Amino acid sequence: MAHQFSTGVLLHIKPAWHQLGVVIDGELPAREAFRIAKADFQVAGRPVFDQDMRPIPGYQAITRMDNGKTLSVMTQTYTPIQNEALIRVAEALHEDTSMDAICVLADGKRVTFTARIRGAEGDVVPGNPVQQYLIGCTSHDGSIPFQLLFSPVRVVCQNTLSAALGIANNQRNCDSSIRIRHTKNAESLIYRLPELVDVRRRQFIGGLVELRQMASTPCSMAQFRQYIGSVFADQLQGTVNGIRGDKSTARPKVLDDLPAWPSVLRKFAGGAIGSDLMASSGTAWGAYQAVTEYISHEAGRAKNPLNAARQRLESIYWGQASEIISNAHRVALAI
Repeated sequence: MAHQFSTGVLLHIKPAWHQLGVVIDGELPAREAFRIAKADFQVAGRPVFDQDMRPIPGYQAITRMDNGKTLSVMTQTYTPIQNEALIRVAEALHEDTSMDAICVLADGKRVTFTARIRGAEGDVVPGNPVQQYLIGCTSHDGSIPFQLLFSPVRVVCQNTLSAALGIANNQRNCDSSIRIRHTKNAESLIYRLPELVDVRRRQFIGGLVELRQMASTPCSMAQFRQYIGSVFADQLQGTVNGIRGDKSTARPKVLDDLPAWPSVLRKFAGGAIGSDLMASSGTAWGAYQAVTEYISHEAGRAKNPLNAARQRLESIYWGQASEIISNAHRVALAI
């Protein structure tokens, strides 16, 4: 299945969207959570044989030691980082974070944990919470390096892992992701983690202040029109024919020519998710949310709904949509 979820544990009575895994009330120590998630296994290299059962030199089969499953075939120079390194990182941060989810994906090819950063949560407006997570992940097939990243995404499957990695790759702040290629580097990183988490906590708090300023700043309909014109300025460049195919009727583009305009206008006027929250109505925050909801829920031209959703996801994390959302954030702060 697309989510590739094999085993895992979800804490704080917060199940995953796929409804799989063990759901537990409250917190658990990192090592115990990994054990329940069946994510504390070790891997080792085993010989690779050809069809005549002769060893193939230079290659090894990376194998789970608990169940004997082969996870990948790698060169002999490949040295896996054990899941124990993830556990030790999580244990080192027990005062700064609390375990939220541990997942084994694709039978163990990838292992992840999601931890809530204490003091890095809050409401932009009452009833609209945001949370900063620390994600730890590794692979035993070479698909991703051992890494830690800060993200608003709770990783509970391959899709959400891809989303978190995409956000981290788009972040220009070098503190958003830390990649480790050797076990000795993972060991040395542990001592720096509390400092890095504290930096991210303070950045999150500063960002939350910005979002709350948006929510407290009135935005009139005239300002909203100017806002959308600025956010989609690239799409408003050039001309459009008043009559299709008749260049003599060409005129400058206006808001009504934007594919997004009817939707963002309706959302700003009260049709958006969460528009029932009074603090979101008629504010810069409401304007910003109108854009982000359109980009994440409706944008795209594919006729097949699944293809359209896939295109939106890819564009948000790796394409033009990510630039639009960043611009929408910047312009909303300037209102």
